[in-house]
Amino acid sequence: MAIATCNISFNINYTSSAPVTGAAALYRPKVSSGPYTVHPINPIPASGSLVTLPEIPASGEYELIVELTAAGVVTRKTNSFKIGDCGASTCEIPEIKDVQVLDSGQIVLDYAVNRANLATPEYQIATDPGFTDVIHFRVGFNYEPLENVFMDGGNIPENQTLYVRARKHCSSPSGVSKWSNVFEFISKTRVIRRAPYTFTEAFCVSGNFKDPTNSAEVGASICWDEALLQKTINLTTSAPQVGAYIYLSDGTTPAIPANLQSFETGGPSIGFKDKGIKWVRFRNYSGERIYDVESSTGLITGISAAFNCNT
Repeated sequence: MAIATCNISFNINYTSSAPVTGAAALYRPKVSSGPYTVHPINPIPASGSLVTLPEIPASGEYELIVELTAAGVVTRKTNSFKIGDCGASTCEIPEIKDVQVLDSGQIVLDYAVNRANLATPEYQIATDPGFTDVIHFRVGFNYEPLENVFMDGGNIPENQTLYVRARKHCSSPSGVSKWSNVFEFISKTRVIRRAPYTFTEAFCVSGNFKDPTNSAEVGASICWDEALLQKTINLTTSAPQVGAYIYLSDGTTPAIPANLQSFETGGPSIGFKDKGIKWVRFRNYSGERIYDVESSTGLITGISAAFNCNT
């Protein structure tokens, strides 16, 4: 775990009858008798200016001396500050746990990032362990432990040894962690997926239901968050919406009755291979909303006007 760090800043206020020709900040731990770290302040600050010291990785109390030079005379002011007491949130280094390459060529990154103080994760893929040839990166997205690496850019070569690493961008105090461990993997031949977007928390009911919210019918409600009706599906759109087609989790097989044998898990999860998907709900996307589905094609045709999970 990285040690908490702070960006130490202070204002310089002074009056001088002669132009200030030099300025510096000197600091060292209070418990140390060693030399001071000297930080030249350039350009020469005007009175009232804010000065920021370089990042200090070691926690503790520090002595601070500010020197101003004018007309050959050096004036010093002594103060102190404390570093490392910036709150519990620190910019911890992520951990790459595993990389799986599916038969379709899809790369699935399993990595751990502490959600506390998280602004965004970032990861890079390179052809060399030193990351001098970065061929793919992503930053500015919401963290999920399993990341389906976005492959539509076409920069990821097939059947080649590649390397991945990640880091964490913190929000407040802001900062960036060091890079994680480097994980080596081998890519595969990529199969183009017609529905590239995976949703693991989709709740589907078949045409056996007349009311998807009525648990009395077949023993479960689409509004329940238990796994009875939970399925992993793919969509042709990056978020659930009217006009999206539902595919199986391979992204290539349409979710039509003839292909839904794997959905038949007994209990309330029956009727799919005969009647198809009739309604679907996405827990992480307006979780109260229920979508109507054209069972024969797997097309999301509308937001249900008759059923939702708020009533």
